[in-house]
Amino acid sequence: MELGSVDYLAGSVQDSVQSIVRHFKVDYFTLHLFRGGDDAKNTPYVRTNYPDAWVSRYLLHDYVRIDPVLQMAKKTTEPFCWSAITPAAEQRNMMQQAVEHVVGPAGFSVSHVDTIGRRSVLSFNAPYAKGNATWEPFVKKNRDHLLLLASEMHHKALSEISGETDERPQLSPRETECLKWTAQGKTHTEIAIILNLSEHTVRSYLKDARVKLDSVTLAQAVSKAATLGLI
Repeated sequence: MELGSVDYLAGSVQDSVQSIVRHFKVDYFTLHLFRGGDDAKNTPYVRTNYPDAWVSRYLLHDYVRIDPVLQMAKKTTEPFCWSAITPAAEQRNMMQQAVEHVVGPAGFSVSHVDTIGRRSVLSFNAPYAKGNATWEPFVKKNRDHLLLLASEMHHKALSEISGETDERPQLSPRETECLKWTAQGKTHTEIAIILNLSEHTVRSYLKDARVKLDSVTLAQAVSKAATLGLI
């Protein structure tokens, strides 16, 4: 499959996530962007179409610290298949949790580091590798295109961050509380019990927060709120 030029990156970064999923014929795509300093100590900017349940669990357990894909991406600027990773015990547990949340076990990633050390990592995920036991032939064949895509998405994300941080969304105390509990993996029903609210009211607060954060999904809203330091 020839991927051609990166002419499908119109709209927001989240729009591009959906376009990339369709273009590469994968189930999920994620962009992590670490904006400086020690990666492990900075909340990354994240855009993904992973299921909300998995994103919430990932945030709750701070899996960014041990994510074997992100750790591998620190060691190489070349695209790589997840099959090349030898995870530690803690990482194997995380990966098992991912599979239980319907995240496919096959994938590949590519990173980009700019001139001041900011790193972004693009990760593609599917139940099975395209055309082989691993994605290796595909990744090797499309190396240059993947590196270009990583660069394009990196700068697109930086532009969006710049626009976002000029004026932070103003969340109400209740909206903030509901987002915090969502980030900890609580359901609407559980949040309603914790805050002594109706489930309808909780859903309304979360919807308003999602709209204020200009997010397509609740998981994206949680990620964006964390990135902006709102929760």
